[in-house]
Amino acid sequence: MIMHKALLFLNGEPPTALPTNLSDYAIIACTDGAYAYLQHHHINIDYIIGDLDSINSLPNTAVTQIIHTPDQNFTDFEKALRFLIQKQVTDIDIYGVSGRASDHFLGNLSVGLAYSKQLNLCFYDNHSYFFYAKPCTQLKHVKGKIISIMPFPTAYGVTLTGFLYPLANATLCLGGLTSIRNQANRNTVDVKFEQGELIIFVNHA
Repeated sequence: MIMHKALLFLNGEPPTALPTNLSDYAIIACTDGAYAYLQHHHINIDYIIGDLDSINSLPNTAVTQIIHTPDQNFTDFEKALRFLIQKQVTDIDIYGVSGRASDHFLGNLSVGLAYSKQLNLCFYDNHSYFFYAKPCTQLKHVKGKIISIMPFPTAYGVTLTGFLYPLANATLCLGGLTSIRNQANRNTVDVKFEQGELIIFVNHA
């Protein structure tokens, strides 16, 4: 177990496969909306976080603590991040960030970006995993995988090595050049950039 690692479920598309390495997490939490699909699975939730407007029944167990956060100035996702930071969490694996309402997905990416410098966030959905890239990011064991490099909204000096479509010192921006559906042609690939923000999506297949 990594003592400062948490697992967080959000109220997006429910995962078709839940993580099996639950013992790796010091904390397992969910927003109140996500509890609707989790309550039918045998997962011991440590905390349910949110304004409680999306939950029909609360768990009747001493294991789970309800963290009522009614402040409407923050989304339930941001409330969960702020709470987990207070618990000295540094790494969070997040399920249910995408799917259902597209505006929620983009909002979640925006919220995550605001905390990406103090937290290591990795998102998982039914198609891929994705994360905010560091200026020098290396991916291993990815040969043949479809990988998308998305600016959010702009990244400068982007260099991709080990890809079917490499880049050298490029500027990526929404509405301009991006690197969607690229492919790793080596087992190890490198993504480097000088300034801005990138999100890397790695397809599960």
